[in-house]
Amino acid sequence: MIVGRSWLFVLIATIAIVGGCSSGQGRSRSTISTQPDGLRTFSVILERDGIPVVCPAFGLVNPVRGTLRGDVAGTPDRVWLESGGRHLSIVWPGGFSLRFAPDAELSNEHGVVVAREGDLVELSQVQPDEHAGSFDDPYLASGILFDGCYPYLA
Repeated sequence: MIVGRSWLFVLIATIAIVGGCSSGQGRSRSTISTQPDGLRTFSVILERDGIPVVCPAFGLVNPVRGTLRGDVAGTPDRVWLESGGRHLSIVWPGGFSLRFAPDAELSNEHGVVVAREGDLVELSQVQPDEHAGSFDDPYLASGILFDGCYPYLA
């Protein structure tokens, strides 16, 4: 009988220890939202569980690239990349904003214009086969972009 109680004690103690290891909070992850200006953005996570998240220092041989296009009344996107006649939906890093003056201007989180309508934009760490580039399966402008680091965590 003592052996049976010992196993029960070990089982209860193990459950208590493992349960105590959980902080009760989910891990940080990026979310996608639409800003008042119509720009879709993802939340940039710079730290996870107290550890800095960094962008890898590499570029792809064949990244997603295209010409920035915009339409103040655009549906479903107000700004997108055009590549080979295709409309590529992009979700931009959080803090980015869009304005029309009168053409589309994309600004970073510091308010600096990083691209204007007609500019070639390269998402140097985004592979074309990662997503379809449609509104429902957009490319994420993550990693190194316009001299900034914008990690996306799934």
